[in-house]
Amino acid sequence: MRSKAALYATVATLGLLLGYPVAIEAQQAQPAATVAIDGDDIGGVVTSRVGPEAGVWVIAETTELGTRFAKMVVTDDAGRYVIPDLPKAKYRVWVRGYGLVDSAKVDAEPGKLLNLTAVIAPSLKDAAQYYPAIYWAAMIKVPDRSKFPGTGPNGNGIPATFKTYDQYLNFVKTNGCGNCHQIGNYATRTIPDALGKFDSSMAAWARRLQSGPAGTVMINNIAQVMTPDGGHLAALADWTDRVKAGELPSATPARPVGVERNLVVTVRDWSDPKHYLHDLIATDRRDPTVNGYGLMYGAAELSTDKLPVLDPVKNTKSVLDVPVADPKYAPSSALANPVIAASPYFGTEQIWDSQVNAHNPMMDQDGRVYWTAQTRSPKMPPEYCKRASPLRSAQLYPLAGTPDGFVQNARQITVYDPKLKKYYHVDTCFGTHHLNFAEDANNTLWLSNNSQGNLAVVGWLNTKMYFETGDAVKSQGWTALIVDTNGNGKRDEGYNEPGRAPDYSKDTRIPFGFYGIAWSPRDGSLWGSNLAHPGYILRMAPGENPPDTALAEIYKIPLPGFGIRGMDVDRKGVVWVPLDSGHIGSFDRTLCKGPLNGPGAELGNKCPEGWKFYPIAGPGFAGDAGAAENPYYTWVDQHNILGLGADVPIATGNQSDSLHALVGGAMIQLRVPYPMGFFAKGLDGRIDDPKVGWKGRGLWVTSGNRTPVHIEGIDAPHPGAPGTTEKTQSSPLVVHFQLRPDALAH
Repeated sequence: MRSKAALYATVATLGLLLGYPVAIEAQQAQPAATVAIDGDDIGGVVTSRVGPEAGVWVIAETTELGTRFAKMVVTDDAGRYVIPDLPKAKYRVWVRGYGLVDSAKVDAEPGKLLNLTAVIAPSLKDAAQYYPAIYWAAMIKVPDRSKFPGTGPNGNGIPATFKTYDQYLNFVKTNGCGNCHQIGNYATRTIPDALGKFDSSMAAWARRLQSGPAGTVMINNIAQVMTPDGGHLAALADWTDRVKAGELPSATPARPVGVERNLVVTVRDWSDPKHYLHDLIATDRRDPTVNGYGLMYGAAELSTDKLPVLDPVKNTKSVLDVPVADPKYAPSSALANPVIAASPYFGTEQIWDSQVNAHNPMMDQDGRVYWTAQTRSPKMPPEYCKRASPLRSAQLYPLAGTPDGFVQNARQITVYDPKLKKYYHVDTCFGTHHLNFAEDANNTLWLSNNSQGNLAVVGWLNTKMYFETGDAVKSQGWTALIVDTNGNGKRDEGYNEPGRAPDYSKDTRIPFGFYGIAWSPRDGSLWGSNLAHPGYILRMAPGENPPDTALAEIYKIPLPGFGIRGMDVDRKGVVWVPLDSGHIGSFDRTLCKGPLNGPGAELGNKCPEGWKFYPIAGPGFAGDAGAAENPYYTWVDQHNILGLGADVPIATGNQSDSLHALVGGAMIQLRVPYPMGFFAKGLDGRIDDPKVGWKGRGLWVTSGNRTPVHIEGIDAPHPGAPGTTEKTQSSPLVVHFQLRPDALAH
């Protein structure tokens, strides 16, 4: 016994020195492990040469259903696992975990006990291939803080547009280089052979960034962070050179612990490898029992008019051919996204070609699906958008601009009624981007437009009126964002325009539009995010007649926070935001001590005391305390759907193959270990059946990366690598998160 204990201790010490976790609990004698299963479960015990393996994943995958299908669970302290509720099929089952390499894939069917042998990684290099992208991306060398402010090519080289280090990080993370797909996964930390042969890695990266329909955007972004010595392009080339030479991440991920081990993760796919997804909807946010066990719907943004549909009961996928109201003149996304150089995966094929441009979906109380989507040409606004319109909104703030070509945010509203198989087009004067319903008698739909300057408005649709009358004109409205800078407590016309010295006897219009948008159950106000550095949140109180009475407030994110994208609000009215500083941030307006209106209120400097910041787990760039995460969106579980508690904020872990949930001040990671490359942009929670506990509820998330082909393929030749054929390349994922009461519940 003494020699066996010594062996375990030696192995554990070696593992820690190498930087990966091992089953240290195996130093102690383990009781005989027992596992109970039903006829639709697979269960057993996972052991390695050092004993039971705790906190590792067991994955069961099948290709016999109508979608890619994999279900995974985490082992308990004794290495036991139960994968519950598997559809009838033949599965391949294996073990994946930090400190391991994948075990052999074993054939199995539900109803069988299956003990598995985990394989300890022979080296840190082998173990690191399973780390989430953030661990590799943190190796990228960014300029030192001392380089800021930038003084241009004749000064310190950093572009003068970057005044601070934080502003630079914001750009190379979410609001510039990193909002479309992971950086650090296998597909990006290596140079694919299909790209061609190059004299240097810098030349290879310059060519890579021209590839496919995103080439124009990538080139424009990298140009903004160029310096005489190559800037961020040189940093990326240096990074992949060091990876190729064998350099490894300096940090290692922790295995799941505590409640993280109770998670059941089910992965399906939909659409196809060429067409990316932005978001999905499964239910009505206000009542998550709507559409229980029903179909869910995706938004494909720039990629395709064929919007995906998933049946999670039958495990089948299909598409809707969504029409536009004016197909003759509605421009295609291909106009703004030409292929200027061949993709390593799809050559010169124009894989993005959408007139619908559906960005974000929501569902109402009757199961109708609403997309922010293009229905017509932006050059053809209706007459009722102009000042002579009978619409009060148009009289006060006409929207009659006519931009040319394809405009990303010049969307309207498309509605689909699954019961009637019918589409409705609501021609809004205002552009649309994100949307959320109010809990009011009119089922008001509030919409952001992510536009700035003169187009910075908030719009709405009285959906009750619309479906009763069919009148899209009378049912819609919008307002500019007016701050009460004269401090009289009400909105006054004749306000100051932005960009001019303010007259504080008047109110002031701000040019900051909403990106995300959420309705507050506390007081019926609207909250939104604005991406201008360092990031802002905005509040709008509609008042009795919004075109005349709506008043706005604006709050700048103070340090250490910076870099915002999406946001959400809890039932108490607290705003929760994901930040590039490596935090989930909160803003509680009830904590504000001074007046929130009056002179200077338009600047956003009121109420710094309302902010709190909670660090996200993960390594950071050298010299930076925050995680190298670029969390895209935050969603608040207002109804305790997952089971972590009511009003738990959950941020997307875009670099971490995960969601980050903040519970009682502690960060919990909801990991997706397989396939690697999970990149969420939004999520939804649904209660299919409130009577059956955890099995009848869960979170639904689609991978929102614009390169679904980067996701680990079914036949990946390397951990995390893309598939080798079109058949085995990954399509966008739909991930279902459920939380059991314990790690063996079935």
